[in-house]
Amino acid sequence: MSGSDITAWLALALIPLTAAIGRAIRRWGSGAFALRMRPHYVLGYLALLGALYHTMGAMSATGGANSNGLWFASLATLGLGAQALLGTNLQAPGTYRRPLRRWHMILFWLTAALALAHVVLNGPFLS
Repeated sequence: MSGSDITAWLALALIPLTAAIGRAIRRWGSGAFALRMRPHYVLGYLALLGALYHTMGAMSATGGANSNGLWFASLATLGLGAQALLGTNLQAPGTYRRPLRRWHMILFWLTAALALAHVVLNGPFLS
């Protein structure tokens, strides 16, 4: 297993972990909002960086890969980037935060499903 593969598995694990930590901190955390959500921010950015690292490292090995799985991976990575963008907008106070938070959650589920579909189609399971 290459470093790119290990990073990909870690990034995949970080997606639901980041969401769970964000929800728990939001519900039960205390203190300034931006400070208490910091672990959620850091883990989210790490998931994005891990996906990008895996993308760069796996480019040379895409010859026999399932093309649908590669599209799912590309869309999942794009989804992680959009998550980061939405997340940075959620850090500022405002009345727009409730609908934006809803989109953040919808995008989480979509990104997680796309990443899982990529793993099923291009992972070691169907090879």
